[in-house]
Amino acid sequence: MEFVDDRRCFFCGEQNPRGFSLRFREENGWTVAETVVPWYLQGFAGVVHGGIVASLLDEVMSHSVKHVGISAVTGTLRVKYLKPCPTEKILMLRGRVRRRKGRIVAALGEILYDGERVAEAEGIFVVPKDKGSEKP
Repeated sequence: MEFVDDRRCFFCGEQNPRGFSLRFREENGWTVAETVVPWYLQGFAGVVHGGIVASLLDEVMSHSVKHVGISAVTGTLRVKYLKPCPTEKILMLRGRVRRRKGRIVAALGEILYDGERVAEAEGIFVVPKDKGSEKP
């Protein structure tokens, strides 16, 4: 399967008017972005829904993999929720690659609010097999 970036990703696609339009940059070895999660993506009042937290972590780790020149897809995602993640506040997303072995890439991600880590994740990303090496 070919993965095509049509610029409509919910989190980073500039062609998605309903998305987050995240803009990533490199900073001190981390891939970083800031965002504000609107109230309508809450779980409890004033707290970002856990599924959105997990998705933001997946996205920042995925971009950290992309920023080191690797095209890969998420294989596994393990999230640890440390503190409530607030809606309507500026959040910092950070991700970085820990290691690569063959087609497997391990990454770390975290969300910070006001300098404190509110969630963290570990992800395993898999480099798809080349079309030429796939068996029918």
